[in-house]
Amino acid sequence: MSHTSVEIQVMKDYQKSIDPDILDFINNFPRTSTAYITVGFLSEAAANEIQSLTGMAVFGNRILLDKNGVQHIEKRHGVHGEQDQSMKDVNDIARIGYVLANYDTIEFHNEYAQGYVDSNGHLAPKVIFSKRIDGTYYVIEACSDSKRKRNFIVSAYITPAKKESNPSVPDNAYAPGLRPKRS
Repeated sequence: MSHTSVEIQVMKDYQKSIDPDILDFINNFPRTSTAYITVGFLSEAAANEIQSLTGMAVFGNRILLDKNGVQHIEKRHGVHGEQDQSMKDVNDIARIGYVLANYDTIEFHNEYAQGYVDSNGHLAPKVIFSKRIDGTYYVIEACSDSKRKRNFIVSAYITPAKKESNPSVPDNAYAPGLRPKRS
């Protein structure tokens, strides 16, 4: 699969975006006494999208990665992940800030995060940030409109890029029984 110059630049920027503080937090987990690390702050555009999707005002919120988020990512998507191993490289977790600052889309599927609440004590809505990086990186974030102005990352994973088939070869060209006979 060939990439455009813009896609190549995104991949290069992504590769260079390892946050050493996040990497240190993850590498010292669970020995670290720090309960969470600030990954970034919601941009005005992201806050507007989240408000449009959820009705929740989250302007100026910090985005935090806490021990629960790290445990979930490692358990579900780490080296021995139950779902996949898409986050087995801790450097990918340390690039999470890049994804949140440069996201392509934000979605809300009417799902709520266990253990995270809004200002009314209700479960916090989960939104999904996504960024194409030669594959797609997803960050699931629990949004809160509480006075503390904090959103928490609850998960992150990467799906591989879809391989393009050769358009000059029909999909069924090599289906059983349809192969050309050799003489």
